[in-house]
Amino acid sequence: MSLFAGIDGGQSSTVAAIGDASASIGYGSGPPADLVGEARDADRQRAALEAALDAACDAAHVARDVRFEALVAGISGFDAGISRTPDLAHRATHVRIVHDTEIAHAGALAGAAGIVVIAGTGSVALGNEAPGSPFVRAGGWGYFFGDEGSAVWIARTALRRAMARADRDEPSKLGDLALASFGAFGLRDVQHAFAHGEIGRPTLAAFASDVLLAAADGDADARDVRAAAALELADCVATVDRRLGPTSFRLVSYAGGLFRDEAFVDAFGAALTEVVPHADLVAPVGDPASGALLLARCFI
Repeated sequence: MSLFAGIDGGQSSTVAAIGDASASIGYGSGPPADLVGEARDADRQRAALEAALDAACDAAHVARDVRFEALVAGISGFDAGISRTPDLAHRATHVRIVHDTEIAHAGALAGAAGIVVIAGTGSVALGNEAPGSPFVRAGGWGYFFGDEGSAVWIARTALRRAMARADRDEPSKLGDLALASFGAFGLRDVQHAFAHGEIGRPTLAAFASDVLLAAADGDADARDVRAAAALELADCVATVDRRLGPTSFRLVSYAGGLFRDEAFVDAFGAALTEVVPHADLVAPVGDPASGALLLARCFI
């Protein structure tokens, strides 16, 4: 029996799925696989991919040294010809490494054409006009240059609002939540902790969940941040839509941790209706790891 593997190498974690030609049989997870802030040749990326793959093998009761017929890994921030390609040739007969948007697109739309926006630690959108046609990508420039609407963007924007209120000596629920989340005595402590690397991207991104909960509880600042993030993501979709060319119908879906929040999905849907009125927003069929597995099966 031929086995296939798909890996989603994200900024917060890595997820692997393995299966045969028709079904998934095991999932496993590992540490983050992106190389932001590290050398291009850092071995941590390959180790993260293999850790998730080994965990998936254990879950499926498959020997870790099994050789897969094909393996596709989508990695956050990977660009062919620029990024270092992790060597996984010893794990599969056919190996393909792609940007993580490709596997998210395949998973969310099950191979159909359309646009998928990803919003987790970072943000990016990818779309095509027809199955197999070239992809158009927008966003994904990283937390320093872009990633608007992402979890890091939400956390940063919320903290900026809280800090502005602190400057005006005004109360702020977002500020209180930040102190609790980061274990700080004041917002200056938060600023210094980030400046000295004591608060990293994953920790900062995790604060977005608190912001979304505050929005659900009715906090006006948090609701404004949520609405602004949803609009940024809708604008990213609109950019891809314009580059794909005029149409009266565009299938749109989503992936990433922020969309686990139903109110955020609703906010994104409302923003999308404003900026891309011909979009048909649909729930994702599968996750990025299952999308990578689907692409791996395309080798046969």
